[in-house]
Amino acid sequence: MKFWWYIEWPKKIIKHTLVYVKDSKLISINVLDYIAILVNYAAECHFFHNNPDPSDPFSVALFYADNAVSESRMEMACNSSLSGRAISRLQCVMMMNNSVGIHTAHIVTIKNVIVDCISRIKRETNSMSGFSSILQDYPALASCKCFQPSDALILHLMDAISQKKFIDPMEVSASILSNPGQIIS
Repeated sequence: MKFWWYIEWPKKIIKHTLVYVKDSKLISINVLDYIAILVNYAAECHFFHNNPDPSDPFSVALFYADNAVSESRMEMACNSSLSGRAISRLQCVMMMNNSVGIHTAHIVTIKNVIVDCISRIKRETNSMSGFSSILQDYPALASCKCFQPSDALILHLMDAISQKKFIDPMEVSASILSNPGQIIS
């Protein structure tokens, strides 16, 4: 499956993270990590739907994460915040009528180095050039392709974070499942 992805968070999201927050509208790292796992799920769905295994029509994607809260949310959803509930609802939408299941496992932070490097590509730089420098440090990534989440998925994720907007599952499910994203490299 070997893929990587990068989403540049909009400034309206960044200004509500712990580094910048000046009010009570904090967007926690747990929310952002939960979204990262959902984007990984979209990439896995894209892979399994385009490379079906006749011997295993109900594949299960295994996600390693270094954030116990986001791991738990993938397995049991979130009820503790409006944004968490909105993201959990989006996860349900992505899983409805989908033959790809999920399972999470923990990876210790010190072993999650490559993911952390990709997530810290500077906003001011081009993500492809930032990835090129990471590729020099980790040549095993040379065989990986870039997954680009669909515009619809990104829009729903951003709405879930910033506006805490609840979606109509039936309206959103078909558009996300038919096009979770694409491989662009």
